[in-house]
Order: sequence, then C-alpha cells, then structure tokens
Amino acid sequence: MWGGAARVADDMYALRRVVTTSMGRSRAYRSHALAGRNGDRMPASRWRGLPLVILAFPLVLSRLSPAAAASDAVGISPHFPKPPALHASVEFWKRMYTEFGVGDFVLHDRDNLHVIYDVVQVNGTTNERRAEELAKPEIERARERYEVILVSLARSIPPEALGIEGRWVDQAWGCPCPPEGLLRAAANIRVQQGVREKVEEGMQRARGLLPRILSILHRHNVPEELAALPLVESAFNPQARSRAGAVGLWQFVAPTGKRYLTITRGRDDRRDPIRATEAAARLLRHNYETLGSWPLALMAYHHGMEGVLAARAAVGSSAVEEIIARYTGPRFGFASKNFYAEYLAALEIFRPAIREHAQPPPRPTRPSRPIRKG
Repeated sequence: MWGGAARVADDMYALRRVVTTSMGRSRAYRSHALAGRNGDRMPASRWRGLPLVILAFPLVLSRLSPAAAASDAVGISPHFPKPPALHASVEFWKRMYTEFGVGDFVLHDRDNLHVIYDVVQVNGTTNERRAEELAKPEIERARERYEVILVSLARSIPPEALGIEGRWVDQAWGCPCPPEGLLRAAANIRVQQGVREKVEEGMQRARGLLPRILSILHRHNVPEELAALPLVESAFNPQARSRAGAVGLWQFVAPTGKRYLTITRGRDDRRDPIRATEAAARLLRHNYETLGSWPLALMAYHHGMEGVLAARAAVGSSAVEEIIARYTGPRFGFASKNFYAEYLAALEIFRPAIREHAQPPPRPTRPSRPIRKG
C-alpha cells in the first residue's frame, strides 16, 4: 500500500486536480497536463464542514517497451521474479507504501490497479479509524460519480458529454470498450487506504531486528529477501494483531502458530520476534520443499498450502502470475491475489536495508603450503 510510480517519457499521461474545501469556501487548481494534453479547467466543487482535500490522479497510463518488460521479469531477486503482468500491481503497492498516508483513500479498479480514479484525502488526523470515518461521505460521493460515468459510457454516451472526468475514464480504459466491461468496472470500484506512516515506523523498528532475522533465515537456508515480509505483515511490530486474529511480527494465526510455537493463555511466542522468526523460516522452508517455488511458498504463507495446491491444480500452472490472473477459487479474493505483488513492492523498498545488514559470504581461503627449511 505504498507509492513511487515510475515515469516513462511520452508514454504517460497524468493530470492532477486539487480541490481544497474549508469553512465552505472552495479553490480549484490544475497542474499542467503532460505529453501535450489540453488545458481544460477544473470546476471547483463545494462542500461544507470538515477540511477535506480531493486529489484526482486520473489514470496514469504506461506502456512498457519489450526490453523494459523483460528486465522487469527478473526483478531484484532471482528467487522472487517480477513478471511483466504484475508490474502495474507492484507499482500500485509501492505508491500505497511510500506516497499515500493514512489520510489518503485511493479509489481504483479492483482488478486493474493501474486505473486510479480519485484520491480522497482527510487532513487533521493520523488515526486510521478516525480518518476512515471522516472520509466515508466523500468516498461514497466519488464512487457514485464514477459509477455513473462508467454506466454512461457503457450506454454509448460520448465521453466529451461527461466532462473532463468522463474523458479521463475513457482514456484509462482505452475505449471504445465493450459495454459489459464498463458495467463490470462500475461495480468494481474499490478503496485502498494508504500506509506510508506505518511503513516509515516499520523501517525504523526493523533496524534493531534485521541482524537476528537475517541470521535465522540463513541458518534455515531461506532467501534473505524474505526479511522484507514482516514489513507487509506487521510493519515489524511484534505486538501487532490483525482483525483476523493473526499476531506478532510474522502474523501467525493460532492454528498455524501452534505447529511451531507455544501459544497458551500465559505465553504467546508469536509476540517473541526471535521465536516467531524461527517459526516463519521453518514454515517457509516447508512450503518451498513442498511446492518447489519461492513465489508459491510465499503465496502459501498467506493463502495456505491446501489453497495453493488447489489453485495450481485448477490453473494447470505453477507460474504465480497465471494463478493470480486465472484462479477463481472462493477464498482467493483481493488480498490473496495481491499478496505477492505487495511483497515485491515491499522488497523493492526494503532491499537496501537487507543489503546493509546482510552477512558477506565467507572468502575462500587458499590452503597454506609447508615451508621448506634449508
């Protein structure tokens, strides 16, 4: 859930609208359009009440060259490749992690993460739940606005008749589009809250933990790149607890945790970062030995071994991008589909810290020769 989207000259278009509302007065600003786009002015919207900023980043569109796509498939790790099909998803999560904070609510297409419709921003609070409450009315207004635009396009209403936002949506989807695709998109608008502050805090917490984590991963013959996983799972917070009941640095649920850790009323080793890291390394190693692929081992960490085995059998492929694109199992929802891309985004951000703390491989030594006397 983080940021930093790449820019490709002459292959990208980004237009930003900023509407600031405070005490009932509105101002509208428009940045210069890139790549020779026209200079339409944005209408100022008017709302009353709490200070609110609406940022529209409509539709950053990129086309990668074949050479760039090929390099993306390699990524930054031989164990965890970044297939071209996942490029847009990885960039989306990098933006969530580094650009958008807890006050930013990104409206996007659930299946095509390169399509971002709007960003609703709430100022004046750093509380995640409070920001969500304050943003909710404007999020619903924005969602309804884009649903109307998508349905109107599906009914063959020209985008020019729908204003600048209608043209943005038309451009994002590369229309003309089949009506059923636009109707599906109207029902597919999702909201993602940013986590920039959490990631920054996690990077700080990781400094004291990384040397021990890397040592444990090396001892269990697990790739050191997996030291980035707690950034996704808990932001390196040993006391973290999810709504689903997952606990600790590595976010073990109780049934899985009990296979490797002591979990009782009086003691919960999931909150011990060292014991939990030992358990995570053993589980990940077991996943890899069963599945023969580190991307699938990582997917099984989140979705479960049985779930990944079922997905692989249903799709008939061990390629993680094929499973993500084609598997439609009932429990394989948005979180499971995006877990690998979220991890790759975290790895790209966290890789310098891993390299800083990684142990250099031992230098080979030449055997000494006996010294002849006389």
